[in-house]
Amino acid sequence: MILSYAFLPGFAAAAIAAATPAPVLLPSSEWTVDYREDECLASRNYATLHGSLTFAVQPAPDGETYKLAVILPHSASPNAEERRGIVDFGHGAIKAWLLSFGSKDGKSIVYQFRITAAEMAQAQSAGTVTLTAEGGLTVTLGLKDMPDLLGVLQHCTTDLMAYWNADGEKSGMIAAPSKGDVRSVFTADDYPADAVKMQQEGSSQFRLMIDEKGLIAGCDVVVPSGIPVFDAMGCQVIKKKARFKPARDSRGNPVRSTVLTPPVNWRLE
Repeated sequence: MILSYAFLPGFAAAAIAAATPAPVLLPSSEWTVDYREDECLASRNYATLHGSLTFAVQPAPDGETYKLAVILPHSASPNAEERRGIVDFGHGAIKAWLLSFGSKDGKSIVYQFRITAAEMAQAQSAGTVTLTAEGGLTVTLGLKDMPDLLGVLQHCTTDLMAYWNADGEKSGMIAAPSKGDVRSVFTADDYPADAVKMQQEGSSQFRLMIDEKGLIAGCDVVVPSGIPVFDAMGCQVIKKKARFKPARDSRGNPVRSTVLTPPVNWRLE
């Protein structure tokens, strides 16, 4: 396994794969699937010479995109850095931006890739996945039980959307939808420094999970901007600043609901 934690700004047009193939790491544990209130998360461990590595798979609540995370024991700043990366299930390179950041306890570094559901479908028949981050990571992980895992995650996201009454207005569960303002909470100070430095612009759209008190229990990007720092910052700002009134059923009782935000446009002045 080749590990380097120095950030290299910019991105060359040439492929960023390692010069020599990384050895295939084999799992040291079974998949663990965590049914959380606002997300579905699967993870398993791999033993390395540098300690235990964790590989995590997290589908978006609507199942349209997937986050793939590699978590390594290494101290790192909690501030997110944007990098170019590649995910390869053996069917060709999938190029994508990714975020790297330190864990909350400061003991691990996380490399978080996002790919589409169509790209994730390649894992159904894949024996390995190679994840490469510019200036930071090249690792090849052995895969097993992927068809079963993806089936479990699909079932989990279906249950998650039912729990949050995603189709509540169509089914009649929700008579009055949740209301709140999102766009006005953003200021110029929220523009990510990395995006300013790289002169990046984009547009994101988010799905929010609003509980019975009007609190934002979860946020996920529905239409990614293609720039991870925009998507991550968008959720961060909305969860911190936005305020909502809860949805109501036909009797006026507050109920859980989901809200699809208008597009959040990131433009340099």
